[in-house]
Amino acid sequence: MKIVLFFLFLFAAASALDGCAGPASAAAARSAQQRRADDSRREFSSFIDGFFAGTRRDWDIPGMAFVAVADGEVIYLKGYGVADVKSGAPVSADATLFRVGGISTAITATALLQLAESGRLGLDEDVNIFLRRWKLPQTFEAPVTFRSILTHTAGFDGKALEINAPTSEDERNYGLSLPKTMPARYAPPGRYYAYSRMGYALLGSIIERYSRQNFQASVTRHIFQPLGMKDSTFSPDAGQMSRLATGYDGEGAPVGYDYFYDMPASAMSATASDMGRFMMAQLGDGALGRNRVLTPMYANSMLRRHFSPHPLIEGTGLAYQERFISGIRTLQLSGSIPGYTSFMMLIPEKGFGLFFAANASGLKFNEDLAMAVVDRFFAPPSPGSQDAAPLPGAGAIPQGIDGFYRHNVISRHMAEKVMSLMSDQLEVSSSRDLVTISHTRGERQTTQWAPAGAGSGDIFRRVGANGEALGEYAYVERENGAVTALVIGDVSRTYDRLPPYEGFYRQIAIMLCFLSVVIVSCLGTAIGAAVNKGKLPWEKGLRSATELWSISLLFCGIQIAFVVCLSASIYYSGAEFTVFVPYRVKALFTIPLAGCLLLAWFWFRLLGNLLKPDYHWAEKLLLAAVAAMETCYVLFLANWRLLGFMF
Repeated sequence: MKIVLFFLFLFAAASALDGCAGPASAAAARSAQQRRADDSRREFSSFIDGFFAGTRRDWDIPGMAFVAVADGEVIYLKGYGVADVKSGAPVSADATLFRVGGISTAITATALLQLAESGRLGLDEDVNIFLRRWKLPQTFEAPVTFRSILTHTAGFDGKALEINAPTSEDERNYGLSLPKTMPARYAPPGRYYAYSRMGYALLGSIIERYSRQNFQASVTRHIFQPLGMKDSTFSPDAGQMSRLATGYDGEGAPVGYDYFYDMPASAMSATASDMGRFMMAQLGDGALGRNRVLTPMYANSMLRRHFSPHPLIEGTGLAYQERFISGIRTLQLSGSIPGYTSFMMLIPEKGFGLFFAANASGLKFNEDLAMAVVDRFFAPPSPGSQDAAPLPGAGAIPQGIDGFYRHNVISRHMAEKVMSLMSDQLEVSSSRDLVTISHTRGERQTTQWAPAGAGSGDIFRRVGANGEALGEYAYVERENGAVTALVIGDVSRTYDRLPPYEGFYRQIAIMLCFLSVVIVSCLGTAIGAAVNKGKLPWEKGLRSATELWSISLLFCGIQIAFVVCLSASIYYSGAEFTVFVPYRVKALFTIPLAGCLLLAWFWFRLLGNLLKPDYHWAEKLLLAAVAAMETCYVLFLANWRLLGFMF
């Protein structure tokens, strides 16, 4: 009994001592944890400062703002450089506004999900049900849904002309212009990824209708105010304009403030501090502190994958694009409009997000920043990278993939299609066990790909010079067995399979043939005039068909005049085309139409003179070849939407 009482006494004493030491131990643990957190923040700050010091020097950037968040807290917030070169006003991460371009789509997606959350619409419903004044044309049997627009898979053409609004009022009333500015559809919804700003403009108009407010007022009330984003706006007032960083082009010249008909996709301005609050809400199940803008279900839905043509191809969430860096899944958005560049990246599984904005056009270090941050702070240490894993047993190369491919964000139905005439194409060729992809422009980079494994179908993995497998995949899209598209790495790099006549080298050949026709027509006209010199019309003997040569030369002159005038218009007033294509430019499109009438007359006169014995058979054969090549050139113009007024 005494032994039992002794051990009970020892146990009680030990408990009492633990109770006294507990608070001190806990405080020490918290202090150590705080020191580690402070050390991590200092390391992160030092790393980011070093990265941007080099970046600003390499890219000649006037000013930038940066914010990073982790676990619901801002861990870094800083401005760099100047908001305006002339005044020298410094960038403030809390007060200086930057235009964020395409990152605006995340706000619009959030606002639309709020409507879905309230039961006013379903993500898989036909958007035409919610349009009153006009409807999207039923180009395909499947309807355009909200989900397909949010994931950029609605199948809309690209659009670059007449997309900027002339005034602030026109921008605010963008919904009235949608029937005219919405691009045509080129594919059924849900099949291909093709980034569409105008699709998000359509969502914005539906948000306005169901919130019974204009877009700016709606997102301010339902997103900006609850999250404390006091400086964020789609329509800046005078005070906000005074704090907006001046944008600069690639030459360092200031650019004006552009207005957009796709305001919900492009027009947001915000401070880095505000974007930090938005990222914390996105990573915090839709809430920031006690304020919530989305329920956890819808907030997490924004961040999960909604579309990918193949599990190995990086896909898209709602607005966000997936990128895997060193095995870490990130979600990214970038913005690029005249004078400004911005970038946002979330790592949901780590509770981390970063955002930067700069007042300079065309910056391209987003990928470098994302890789540097992930590799330095999040990638697990690994002695061997899985990207260098040996290639599994290769399967056979599928048939029908050889040919030329072009990025799918282009206009296919309007005259602006010609803007992609000399754009980069991918030339794909296959051998027995490899696929080679080469660029037709620039540095003509060439990569090689092999089937990802036996029975892998149309999924390929990039291989190095020694045949080792690398960590990038490509996927071949098919429809009814025929190859229609090629996706390399992620859905944003989707390339259309081109018909043979649109291949890069065949387009060059057509233009060279036309130049040869010009030369032959000049020679034919000159030689014909010399042959017929001094001969009267009723005299017998061989003569030259000078009338036909003159018609051919006139046709060539008309087409050259059209190209020269159009090129001069683009050179001197091309910037106007984003707002409005001037009528003087549209009038130029009567020139090739006149050329078509002349070509028809050429064929009529040629066929009428085929049996005329005064003309040598060789000359008639040459004229027939010239007429055929001129007809091919007219078809070339029609293919590039240069016949008629397609605006």
